[in-house]
Amino acid sequence: MEDYTKTVFAHLDYQCVTSWNTSCSSDFQLFHLNPSILIVFFFYSVVSLLTVGGNMVVILSITISKHLRTATNFVILSLAMSDFLVGGFMMPLQCAMFVDVCLYYTKSLCPVYHFISTIVGTVSLYNVVLIAVDRYFALCHPFHYVAKMSLRVVLKCVCFGWILSFFYNLLVMYIGNSEPGQTKMICIQACAIPVNNTWGLIDFIFVFIVPCLMIIILYVRVLTVALRHAKVISDSAKLGLNQRKRTSELKATKTLGTVVFVYLVCWIPWYIFLLNIENVPDSNVIINYLMCLFYSNSFINPIIYAISYPWFRKSFSFCALVGKKS
Repeated sequence: MEDYTKTVFAHLDYQCVTSWNTSCSSDFQLFHLNPSILIVFFFYSVVSLLTVGGNMVVILSITISKHLRTATNFVILSLAMSDFLVGGFMMPLQCAMFVDVCLYYTKSLCPVYHFISTIVGTVSLYNVVLIAVDRYFALCHPFHYVAKMSLRVVLKCVCFGWILSFFYNLLVMYIGNSEPGQTKMICIQACAIPVNNTWGLIDFIFVFIVPCLMIIILYVRVLTVALRHAKVISDSAKLGLNQRKRTSELKATKTLGTVVFVYLVCWIPWYIFLLNIENVPDSNVIINYLMCLFYSNSFINPIIYAISYPWFRKSFSFCALVGKKS
């Protein structure tokens, strides 16, 4: 086993494999997995299909229907694309590594998985910040909303977010693998991820803490204004055009506020856990459950749209009908 780790696991910390207490025999198969891992494996398999299907409906609905191509919906489209990547790539890669836990055939998946996950995580958070900014201008500065959050501006912001995330995480991976004396290794299951101590702290503060604080501050302001608008609307006997528009914005704010809240609930525990991963006993078990939690976020978002948006329900019904005919 030790000779094998010197070759196959040259890029990995040996403890990341041995911590699974798994016999790395050449005939390792799925049925050797313990019941808890099997449950997680099947969870990923089912949720992966549902996530891909639900977010594909969102993507097709907004790209095909002209009347859905609004500034707000393009942010939702960007979030759906990152969620689609979670269901279409990250979960299947995770399942492959569950089956081949000793990485006999999937050793190259670790850097790929890590790179995709960091891009998706950064883009998702960036999209949630954009949602908060969109709702802030829509509710708090409605007269400046069209100028500040026009379709062109939002498209530029969305594209910038994806490009920035790609190159930023490429840089982080390069720095993480350099300067061995300043780098520690954390194990995400059998994959070892190099983390530069200094850069890791900077990354955590400016890529997670600061955006989360922005989201919370903006939404506290948005909810304050939304409650005031709701009171005005409830006190009015007749709804004029202005008030109908306010009602529509309030509904969108409620829906997107739910998306933001679910995101924070699903992702914050994961980041907090990573900060203290070295001191947590049975970290592999906790990792499995926390990963289930934040993967669920990508599956839950289409459900929120289905409950709140008639256009999503119509698109879903149409896709289901086409699927039955074919």
